[in-house]
Amino acid sequence: MERLPTTVSEDSESNKKKKRGRMPSPQELVSHYEKQGMENQQASLKVIQDLQTALFRMITANRTRKPADSKLDAVHSRLLNLEMKLDSKPSYPQALALGIASAGIWNGAVQLWNLVRRATDSS
Repeated sequence: MERLPTTVSEDSESNKKKKRGRMPSPQELVSHYEKQGMENQQASLKVIQDLQTALFRMITANRTRKPADSKLDAVHSRLLNLEMKLDSKPSYPQALALGIASAGIWNGAVQLWNLVRRATDSS
């Protein structure tokens, strides 16, 4: 069952998508320029010029992007972030000192609780 296009613009959109999907052959490019009124040799030279221009643009675009550098920058920034997090954590001696201090505070709180409980039990 073949689907008919509902509008002319829908048909032209599907044709454009199909044309974008594959590259035209050299013969198609030459015939395109010949249809515009160029002779065979002029059309061939125009196709070569277009291909050289496209190749030059692709090469210069790849030089400016440098994807390896951007990946290295991302890794470097993640390592710096991890290092900052590790630096903000207490070291072993600091953690031990915090543990001893918290044990002292805990013992003081338990003693205070026991004193309050004894005072309320005797009355």
